[in-house]
Amino acid sequence: MRFRHPDGSTVHLAYCTNVHPAETLDGVRDQLRDHCEPVRRRLGRDRLGIGLWLARNAARALITDPAALRGLRAELDQRGLEVVTLNGFPYEGFGAEEVKYRVYKPDWTDPERLAHTTDLAHLLAALLPDDVTEGSISTLPLAWRTDFDDTAADASRTALTTLAGRRVVEV
Repeated sequence: MRFRHPDGSTVHLAYCTNVHPAETLDGVRDQLRDHCEPVRRRLGRDRLGIGLWLARNAARALITDPAALRGLRAELDQRGLEVVTLNGFPYEGFGAEEVKYRVYKPDWTDPERLAHTTDLAHLLAALLPDDVTEGSISTLPLAWRTDFDDTAADASRTALTTLAGRRVVEV
């Protein structure tokens, strides 16, 4: 939902889909149909902002298939939903019986975290509503606190610096 801040700016409040885990693009579409659209209707709103959790496999499916990405954008519009943030944490397995520390893998020392977050940035550029110029990506803190030494800190810093320097384009 959109709210007007006293300073005149728009503030987005989003319903996060990570409470309904889906590892695949079909699962994401099911979330939109079964959970997000009914929440929007129950609130009596024309549009509902969502924080869309995209596991690795779902994100990769959208990155590698532009038609699927266009289809998802069309489905969001049809259901009165708008993506204002993407959630990339955890990477996968959020619906597993025991999640715990696995949600911290891959961490920012692993090139897979950088690749996934880069994919999410490209997807966010394509999914943001036309009148929204900035979105956000939720990711994990650098790593789980154990076994995080200076070498890991340096690797994480390098990955984040690399991410910050990348040019994001719609896919």
